[in-house]
Amino acid sequence: MKIVRIVYDWPPPWQGLAPHPYELTVSQAKLGHQIFIFCGRWPKAGPIENPESTIIYPTIREPFQGTISFTSSVILFFKYLLWRRKNKDVDIIHSHGHFAIWIYLYRLFLQKFMPWSDELKTPLVVHFHNTVKGRWEALKKEGQFIMPHSRFMAWPIWLFSDKISIKVAAACIFVGEDTKNEAVKYYKTDPKRCFVVETGVNVERFHRIGEEERAKTRGELGLDMYDKVILNHGIMTERKNIHLLVEMMEFLPDIYKLFLVGPFDPIYLQKVEQIIKNKNLEKRIIKVGYTPYPQTPIAFQAANIFVLPSSFEGVPKVVMQALSTEVPCLVSGFKLNEEIKGLYYLENTKPKTIARQILEIAKNPVSVDVVKVAQKYSWDKKAKEVEKIYDFAKKNYLL
Repeated sequence: MKIVRIVYDWPPPWQGLAPHPYELTVSQAKLGHQIFIFCGRWPKAGPIENPESTIIYPTIREPFQGTISFTSSVILFFKYLLWRRKNKDVDIIHSHGHFAIWIYLYRLFLQKFMPWSDELKTPLVVHFHNTVKGRWEALKKEGQFIMPHSRFMAWPIWLFSDKISIKVAAACIFVGEDTKNEAVKYYKTDPKRCFVVETGVNVERFHRIGEEERAKTRGELGLDMYDKVILNHGIMTERKNIHLLVEMMEFLPDIYKLFLVGPFDPIYLQKVEQIIKNKNLEKRIIKVGYTPYPQTPIAFQAANIFVLPSSFEGVPKVVMQALSTEVPCLVSGFKLNEEIKGLYYLENTKPKTIARQILEIAKNPVSVDVVKVAQKYSWDKKAKEVEKIYDFAKKNYLL
């Protein structure tokens, strides 16, 4: 099968969405498929990741935050059109997010005025890692500040992109049941074309290590063998509520340390650092910036618990990575359809509540069901689930 993948985030750097489509691509290649990747690219980011059976077509990334729809997406559109003139025998177009907004509009135009077009002979599958409307409503409900460039420029355009992509998609993939329900509620999406495929995990990369190696890893990170390490990994923004994790530390014994791995939003960082200073927590909080994906297992292998007090999420890849590493998780902003031993949900995101639940988990530890995680959430398993959706799209497209 020949698959076109359209995704803005592709490594390097490994931040944001990048690990998800990369790992899915690797697993799809194992199934014998050829994948053509149209992606965003920083000019000096280093050698681009090029897995087996893939061909990469990079486009320069947006020069200013929030301008992707008028810059990189336009370049992508014309690059895609030129490529498609010579490559008509494609089985599936699989798009992740708003990078393909002009391709969505192009296909909508063709559906209305040129339904015989060769372009429409290839079904489009759109992958929703969140919904803009759902994200917007969640932030409004919590009264969180939304940056002006997001509120007045980027998000209205992305909301439009969501709605158009659903109109032209043969099938829609959602990373969680809540995300799917948001699309049905806010966008009137046909449930028959909606499929849930949660994020996966590379179980060969993320796994538990022996106690001797673990002690060595913690030592290299400046952690004592008696420290209780609370890990949060990802992009540090307001909706992740990192400031609540910092405030939580005053309700925990001194042996608890907070390990923050990932880049901070600059404005939000000032807020977090001020809280750290005011509460004299400098010695109990370790901040590590951007870490390439292949190196992130080290942080999980050093942790005692992973805590994610987000306002909203799809199904975060970092949670699956923690569980696969046999680290219990205390989370909010999403919920799985099934229970997994070691996965706990926050009652609320008040600092005192988070601290109390951490202490309860430490007092009554259970072993994470890593076998279930591997069986149900490995990327190879997810690639096979996606393949069934491709079959649906091809059979039902334009019927």
